[in-house]
Amino acid sequence: MATRTVNGREYTKADFENRLRYLNDAQELAKLLNELKEPLIYSDFRGKQLSFFADTNNIRRRCKTFRLRKKHGGYREITAPKGRLHDVLHILNIVLQTYDEPTPWAYGFVCGRSVVDNARPHVGKRYILNLDLKNFFPTITRRQVADCLMAEPFGFSSLAAELVSGLATVRTDNGEEVLAQGFATSPTLSNFICREMDKEIAGVAAAQGITFTRYADDLTFSSDADILRPQGELAQQVKTIVERYGFILNEAKTHLQRRGRRQEVTGLMVTEKVNVSRRYVREIRSLLYIWERYGYEDACQAAWKSYKLQHGKTKGHQHHVPLNKVLGGKLNYMKMVRGADDPLYQRFVSRYTSLQQTNKREVKEVEYKAYMGEYLSISAKDRMTRAAVLSNDNTSTRQRGATSSNPYDPGKKNKRILNFIVMVIILVAIILIKLFLKSRL
Repeated sequence: MATRTVNGREYTKADFENRLRYLNDAQELAKLLNELKEPLIYSDFRGKQLSFFADTNNIRRRCKTFRLRKKHGGYREITAPKGRLHDVLHILNIVLQTYDEPTPWAYGFVCGRSVVDNARPHVGKRYILNLDLKNFFPTITRRQVADCLMAEPFGFSSLAAELVSGLATVRTDNGEEVLAQGFATSPTLSNFICREMDKEIAGVAAAQGITFTRYADDLTFSSDADILRPQGELAQQVKTIVERYGFILNEAKTHLQRRGRRQEVTGLMVTEKVNVSRRYVREIRSLLYIWERYGYEDACQAAWKSYKLQHGKTKGHQHHVPLNKVLGGKLNYMKMVRGADDPLYQRFVSRYTSLQQTNKREVKEVEYKAYMGEYLSISAKDRMTRAAVLSNDNTSTRQRGATSSNPYDPGKKNKRILNFIVMVIILVAIILIKLFLKSRL
């Protein structure tokens, strides 16, 4: 039975089962969520508030939409919940995860399973067939979610299923209510919806001696026999099954990989063992070398160019990527894939640790400059020239700073800090007033 720890206490399905099975009022769901909310969320959820958020017609008050560039071209639309809905979905997902009993073939969005576990069953196979489900989350409708939650083993009441499905879905431009790519509950609910589909596909694969795994929308099949073809019998059977559950195969991403060439499953190499790609290793080695040879600031510049080339946008401030954090994340991923005892990983970690210890001051200076908006995408020589010019013209510098549109200049930073302090004072005052009024009642 799945367990989730919240505020130091462990919860299981048994803690919520009867309450959701017999729930007949939105206020009862609000009460359940209030018991799980973090102490920092000072105000309680209300039944009317949940009913409002469960109405997908309230688009502007519920969420915001933006686009991220995909690795291989095109854009992915992300719908992120706003304010209180974000908190509601985060807590609701904890409740839903206690009902999660993943199938043996599902590895995506499952606690204790990773891309490494998904790739491992396919290591050393002669043939690997990759299939992809098109528009995975937006294909799952609110009606599917509600029907799934009312059926066993969930057994939600009709009102509970309608509230949860409404909170977890968004309304598209053509009026359809679907799961959103960006809501905390979407991964968990998608696994609920795909349970029976996984069983059917696994049955078809097992009958032919084929290994099958699913990581979110990626379906992977492997075999030593030459029976995996993009237009073969298995692919047609899988196509029929997924279409019966409302999904569509993305024909452009159907790919057969044979032994003797690079074989990849969910971004990991599986030719002889589960491993990161050579490109991934080269990128880590290159960034470490640039940091050692040219200093932290130029290495951040190289990391920014690499990140922008891959994603089309950058995190952080202006033309800057915090290299120490980027390298730390890459090394942790490499550790997960290759293991902590891997010699190459240990060499990289040793170099990374040494650079961090010997460049603490420089790292802090560069990060501070980035926060203040002073780090620009220019060469070291140009930076020195610019610094010399600005040092000889303090008056013009002040004038430019006064009219600058840079959101991270010191003046605007001080204003943001002042506004934050005022907001904190107001919130504290409200809390004290509420406590005083409660004590008088």
